[in-house]
Amino acid sequence: MASSGNRSLSSNFKRLGRTNPFLKYGVPLISLTILGSLGLAHLQQGWKDVMSARDDREWRAIAVSRSITREGPVAGAEKKKLNLEEELKKVEVKPFDYKPIPRPKHSEN
Repeated sequence: MASSGNRSLSSNFKRLGRTNPFLKYGVPLISLTILGSLGLAHLQQGWKDVMSARDDREWRAIAVSRSITREGPVAGAEKKKLNLEEELKKVEVKPFDYKPIPRPKHSEN
């Protein structure tokens, strides 16, 4: 008795799939699209959390080494006086000559 009830139930689903192709093809497509979108959103949020934590860690390291924060310089930090002449002495600039570079000769075929 139970097997005849299952057969009639399965035949009803088969008949619905033949008469209404949206139930056979549309519903699975839409459900996979929605579930895939939710899954990708979850993965993307995890990636954003990782990048945010990495960015915060980098800013903490910069704040310790350079006395600067996201809001600006730390209140007690001393500014270094820069002298252009001293900086130019550190950098070695050699004079150079302009020399023409010979162009390759193209063969005319």
